[in-house]
Amino acid sequence: MVGVLVLMAAAASGQRTTYNSPFSMKGIGDLVHPALIRSSAMGGISIAMRDSRYIDFNNPASFSARDSLSFVFDFGLTGKNTRLTSERGSKHTSDLNLSNLAFSFPVSRHMGVAMGFVPSVYNGYALNETVTREDPLYDPQVGGLSYYFKGDGGVTRFFIGTAIELFDHLSVGVNFDYYFGKIHKSHELYFPDDPTAFHTKLERNYIVSDFNFDIGLQYTARWGEDQRLVAGLIGSTTNKRTRYTLEAFDYSVVLFPSGSRKLDTINHYTLYNQRIDLPPTLGLGVAWSKGHQWTIGADYTYSNWSKAHIPFSRDSLIPAHSVRAGLEYSPNPRDLRRYWKIIRYRAGGHYQNSYYTVNNKAVKDFGISFGAGFPVMNRGSGIAWMMGRTSINISVETGWRGNVKDHFVKEHYNIFRFGISVNDLWFVKRRYQ
Repeated sequence: MVGVLVLMAAAASGQRTTYNSPFSMKGIGDLVHPALIRSSAMGGISIAMRDSRYIDFNNPASFSARDSLSFVFDFGLTGKNTRLTSERGSKHTSDLNLSNLAFSFPVSRHMGVAMGFVPSVYNGYALNETVTREDPLYDPQVGGLSYYFKGDGGVTRFFIGTAIELFDHLSVGVNFDYYFGKIHKSHELYFPDDPTAFHTKLERNYIVSDFNFDIGLQYTARWGEDQRLVAGLIGSTTNKRTRYTLEAFDYSVVLFPSGSRKLDTINHYTLYNQRIDLPPTLGLGVAWSKGHQWTIGADYTYSNWSKAHIPFSRDSLIPAHSVRAGLEYSPNPRDLRRYWKIIRYRAGGHYQNSYYTVNNKAVKDFGISFGAGFPVMNRGSGIAWMMGRTSINISVETGWRGNVKDHFVKEHYNIFRFGISVNDLWFVKRRYQ
């Protein structure tokens, strides 16, 4: 177990984040929805998902679903292809990032533990803006202007959580979170009409390192032989305070006719114990399942970002809503002769609005997703383990965010996810004949 934790830490801390979206310039950046590859194929539902084969870390109450003596390891990668369209034309970008790295095991019959790394915030943009003689903002005394904005980096979340099931119906869980990472932003200003001018470059590094926690509940109602309805709740009633360190560098830039440039530092300072106040969040979910054949669910999440405080952002923050729905279907999970019948087919969709405004209007995000889970056959482990407790999962998501008329940019994205969920037994010595 220690070796697994070391591997997880090395992989999460050593990964290089790649990301491209002009919308990540707003607020603290693009927030990453916490979901497994399986859930991503189902529209991202996760609040009421409760399955012993998977680690649904968005609601820690699900951790008590672990089978006795079993452990689960889940790993996922996300690739994203985006087409950005504006009045100037279009541009294509591609990214590849870690989706999740998690591990879970039971402590007792009604108690489970999970831990892992998941991305929390992404930053990645490179924008430029010019003011020419034809521009209404042009000032003859100043001349033309060229602005360059760039940002990269992100924040990763390490969680360790536990849950206990009470009275065979109610599960209560808590995640203890550690957020870490660095967000880099730069702003450059040039005066192309004045060859003697001193241009400027401002750099800001926001180094995040802080602890937090979140709670979750799940209530399960059962009827018939194999039907189940789960209602889930996640959230907080107060602002979450996240501390960071600010490193600031101000430069004077001299451009040479050869195209090279020289930077002179004119100011540098570091501010410790700065604070971001993240908003209260409430999430509700419901999921109905029939054995391992059917699962249908929906989530609703509300975050009141108007109560948030981000010192380094002047953006207008507004309440954010999201609605997600999805399903999973396996024709016959117990069919040992026809493999296609034990594959888990998934589909879903989502709608959400941003927590910030662009041009005084919220940015809306629509998406649909599809995917499948392919059970890994292990004939040496008995019939119960041939039913695909370990699986390879894939999902494809396509969607649109923003529009050129209201937000100056339209984002059309295609997201491809690949993951593996390993489910095995602890402390069991198998016999072979």
